[in-house]
Amino acid sequence: MVTDSFPAQSVDEVAALKDQPGKDIYLIGGARTAASLIDAGLVDELRLHVHALIAGDGKALFATTERRRVLELREVRQLPDGRVSLIYGVG
Repeated sequence: MVTDSFPAQSVDEVAALKDQPGKDIYLIGGARTAASLIDAGLVDELRLHVHALIAGDGKALFATTERRRVLELREVRQLPDGRVSLIYGVG
């Protein structure tokens, strides 16, 4: 299913899961999903993979977040295929 925004009900479901004891939640999603969960204060860490590719134009990953946040760089790894793995804490 493709939507223009991450449904509020889904944000509530993620919040309920986060309140339960257990392991970390790993979510794969696009820019709007990430922005919705960041704005709700539900994201503790971002794991980004940067591909060395010039595409000309595209969508800004965090363009739809409500406000600026400070990210804390926790780890940088160069991967064998030229990608870079970045791990940030979300403040």
